[in-house]
Amino acid sequence: MTKKEHVLAILQRIGLLPTIDEDGDVKVRYQLKDVYFMGEEDEDGGEGNHYVQTLMPQIYEMEEGEESLVLATCNKTVREVRFVKVFVDQSFKNVAATCEFYYTDDESLEKNIRESLRVLGVIHTIFYNNMSELSE
Repeated sequence: MTKKEHVLAILQRIGLLPTIDEDGDVKVRYQLKDVYFMGEEDEDGGEGNHYVQTLMPQIYEMEEGEESLVLATCNKTVREVRFVKVFVDQSFKNVAATCEFYYTDDESLEKNIRESLRVLGVIHTIFYNNMSELSE
């Protein structure tokens, strides 16, 4: 079984409806937000590479002039919340969040998937609260 098949099976087992997007990443709708599970498969079928990145793109759209505030908010959020990276994406217009992890077996994969969904489910609110606090 490939890593992608493991991730799909776990997401289905926990009651979600995952799909494969046009880039070949696993996509799931969680709390009205799109979440992507990405990770390169090994050439041997995926058994050696036990790394997954869970991405929630575009949690905030940056406006001109607030770059310093957004960067400070990203920094504050990452310091406060374990297991998450909050950053300005490649377009330099949006903030995204990821949870990245290694796993050893299906049990640890499921635990990390559940935890990444839990964290990404609240990161939007935490980011906005931090941004409000820093802008005062």
